Amino acid sequence: MKISGLKEYVYHELKKKLMEGHIKQGERIWEEQIAEELGVSRTPVREAINRLIAEGFVQNEPRKGIFAAEISKEDLIKMLDIRIVLEALSVDICCRKITDDEIIELQNIYQEYTEKLTKKDFAKASQLDSRIHKFIAKVSENLKLMEYINDIQDFFTYTRTASVLWDERKIKRSLEDHKELVEAISEKNGEKAKLHIEKDIYAMKELLMG
Repeated sequence: MKISGLKEYVYHELKKKLMEGHIKQGERIWEEQIAEELGVSRTPVREAINRLIAEGFVQNEPRKGIFAAEISKEDLIKMLDIRIVLEALSVDICCRKITDDEIIELQNIYQEYTEKLTKKDFAKASQLDSRIHKFIAKVSENLKLMEYINDIQDFFTYTRTASVLWDERKIKRSLEDHKELVEAISEKNGEKAKLHIEKDIYAMKELLMG
């Protein structure tokens, strides 16, 4: 494997461990352990850790070690305020550009999300929720907008997998909100889709605020 390919492989594998909750918030990360698990030297692991530190998923605490970042509710609430603006723009553009094939693809992701959430597989459901929002951003074909949304979505995948509690009311509400959002996009109704994506994000904000 080329060095550049090895670096990307280690980075994505380590980030995947964080996203899927295999490494929990606040848990110490050992370079040598990750290197052994992935069958690589410590150098690409160290580079991946530094990259994740820059992105905010990992923290270096002097004289203590490297830890998976602990993201506060206050930080997430601030990110939601940014998400509302970015994703309303993203879904509006998406409704103008989306093709029939892309609508089918979005509906398939939503169906998979529904199945996982109904079965209370919350880790997978969170990842699929993120996929829905990332897919909408991808269809917008605005690379910078997509980059910002993807970064924020990754934080919510990371924190929901680790800490946010779902209850029956939240499950039902989330299924309804996403159903309405996907229907609006399928109809290519930008105004309606914006309202539903804002509703979905405000619902999450209410959950975090308790």
